[in-house]
Amino acid sequence: MKLTKVLGLVTIVWVGYNSSVVAEESATVTEVQDKVKAAAEAIAKAEDKSTILAEFDGKNPKWAWKDTYVFVVDCKADKAIAHPTLAGKPILSLKDKTGTLVMGGDKGLCKAAEQADGGWTAYMWAKPGSSEAANKVSFAMKVTGTDYEVAAGVYADKKVENFKLVE
Repeated sequence: MKLTKVLGLVTIVWVGYNSSVVAEESATVTEVQDKVKAAAEAIAKAEDKSTILAEFDGKNPKWAWKDTYVFVVDCKADKAIAHPTLAGKPILSLKDKTGTLVMGGDKGLCKAAEQADGGWTAYMWAKPGSSEAANKVSFAMKVTGTDYEVAAGVYADKKVENFKLVE
C-alpha cells in the first residue's frame, strides 16, 4: 500500500474518532436536569451560602462538566450570583444575539425557574470559542428557602427531547 493511501486512511480514522469524542463530551438534557436539581438541593441545605456559591465559578468539575456548567442567579435582585462571565452583573435585561431576553421577560430563564419542578427556556447564544449564535436550551429552577435560581444549558444542535418551553 502506498504511503499516501495509508496517511489518508489514518486521517479518515482520526477524524472519525475525533468527532465521536467531541460528541461524547456534550452534556445531555438529563445530565443538565440532574445537575441543576442537585445544585438547588446543595445550596438549599448549605448553612454557609457563600461557601457553597463559591463552588459555582465555572471551574469546579462537580458543577462544570463536558461543555456546560451550572450557574446561579438572583432574579429578584437582577444579578448573576455565580457565573463564569456574568457574576455581579444585572441579568434581567440581558438579550441574546437576536434581541430576545435570556433571563427576564415572559419566556426567560427566571420565568422558567418559577415552574414547580423547574422549566426550560430557549435562546440564541454563542458557543464557547465562537461569535456565532447557536440554539441553546437551559433548564432552571428555584432554590428552596432562598431568592436564588440555578440553571445550566445545552446547545440544541443535538437532539433535545422531553422539555417544555415556557409559554
